[in-house]
Amino acid sequence: MAITLAQLIKEARNRAGFTQKVLAEYSGTSLENITSIENGRNKTPSPDIVIAMSKHLEIEVSDIYSSIGGIMNSFPWDRVGDLDLKDPELELMFRQVDLLNDEEAKERVKAFIRFTIEEERRRIRREKAEKKQSE
Repeated sequence: MAITLAQLIKEARNRAGFTQKVLAEYSGTSLENITSIENGRNKTPSPDIVIAMSKHLEIEVSDIYSSIGGIMNSFPWDRVGDLDLKDPELELMFRQVDLLNDEEAKERVKAFIRFTIEEERRRIRREKAEKKQSE
């Protein structure tokens, strides 16, 4: 089943820890517009809004347009990309996790990695917001 624009934006906003009001402010639009997008009433936001949401939600513009076109079948954060494992210790750890037979243990490792990545993204956003406030 295809992921809609409404589903993508709502889930990405929740993952970013934003309220609809905050996303609206960051995206240069109204709260009503964000609500309309998330409720599926606005299925084709303007290119400026798409670009702004992409930037602040840290998702690709092409992913937003894929959801608008009805061809997105998985959330961007659920896709496995090519990993550039330059750290030999990290590479070894991933290989060891891959060898685990216990699916629950693998899921705990994945959850920890997701948590760590999200915490880093929050830290970066916080630093950007603090820098913007100090300017």
